[in-house]
Amino acid sequence: MVTQVDPFITRIPLSLQRNPEERAFFEYLNNFLFQLWKRTGGGDDAIASTDVAETYPWNFTAEIENDVQNLFQNSIDTGAGKLNCITVTTSYSAAVNDFINAKNGATITFPQYPNDNEFFIVRNGDGSSIKLNGNGKSLNGDTTGTLSRQGTAIEFYYFIDADEWFAR
Repeated sequence: MVTQVDPFITRIPLSLQRNPEERAFFEYLNNFLFQLWKRTGGGDDAIASTDVAETYPWNFTAEIENDVQNLFQNSIDTGAGKLNCITVTTSYSAAVNDFINAKNGATITFPQYPNDNEFFIVRNGDGSSIKLNGNGKSLNGDTTGTLSRQGTAIEFYYFIDADEWFAR
């Protein structure tokens, strides 16, 4: 006997399928809702119980980690200007155009008086809990944040109209 599993997928109306932008939105929404349904116990068969495995388990070999470390001994020239690459292991006050490789649970304090459209990048270099302090400004709605996954890098852009840093 086969168990009937009704996934949360709705049919997109034909009128919305004609516009590529609307269709993409609803396909994304359907996928999101299906994943939410699945992760909250939506099925009771072997297929519904299968978890999705990451293709890359994020274990850096020593060689790759050395290449990443060498990156932070130089500056990177981009179209927006030169990025100042720095590795930090304690508290650090970020500056505009910094590419910060944070380790050992470092605390990154954001610039207090940024100009519009200024940015910097924070990378978690070792998988520890990197603390982010907005220095009086919001970070996507909060005053603080945490970056926990090794290798994750987030760009923070300042919008003067909202007086807020937004992550990209």
